[in-house]
Amino acid sequence: MAWVAELNARLGPIQQAILDTPVIEDAAENRLVDAKIQNFLVAFYPIIRDFPHWLQVLLDRSPDYGRAFFQDNIRVERRHEAMWRAMGAGFDVPEERFHGPEPMVPQVSAFHSYLTDMCRAAPFGAAVSATNYAVEGVAQKISDKALRGLSKNAKLGPKGRWWLEEHAKYDDEHPVQALEIVKQCVARGESPAMVTEAAVESLTLMRNAIVAAYAADIVLEAAASRPLRALHTA
Repeated sequence: MAWVAELNARLGPIQQAILDTPVIEDAAENRLVDAKIQNFLVAFYPIIRDFPHWLQVLLDRSPDYGRAFFQDNIRVERRHEAMWRAMGAGFDVPEERFHGPEPMVPQVSAFHSYLTDMCRAAPFGAAVSATNYAVEGVAQKISDKALRGLSKNAKLGPKGRWWLEEHAKYDDEHPVQALEIVKQCVARGESPAMVTEAAVESLTLMRNAIVAAYAADIVLEAAASRPLRALHTA
């Protein structure tokens, strides 16, 4: 399908830009600075924490051909929140930092809001493209690269590497399955241009969020606080 080739061609440079961000480069070289990675793990946590909720919204909207995928993916992603916090513990992030009050880094908030809005209101194929194809696709690449260095990090240990290892394992399957759902949505009339732009925008916002979270020079006493009121009161 020509539109799938176009989609992947558009995403390739943005995926590479994400892989070239300072936090991924520092992880790959095992040269992370404690204060910076601690703030990053707390600042980016709202995305990790709320990913299963976004998948639940998609499951609630899903046609029959997507339901098994989302049910399985939710089960996997629910484990990943605990794994992220275990990685934080490996880098000496106090557990309470993941549960305190705001603020949320603005760029993380923008990415969070985009995924919330897409999952709730966008055409289904575009929502899956933005969430599962774009984000889960690049997560697998991030994990592979970061593990080059962090697999040698004795301080982090096996439990701290859990999130990265799980994404390296599962997320090579999920984007392939997500793309099949997107293809079916396009076959039923959704715009290929719309599903492409949804994924491009998602990864662009993701890159901005990753860069800003790692560059934050304030102590984020828990940037992860905002509850998903918009999702839970729908």
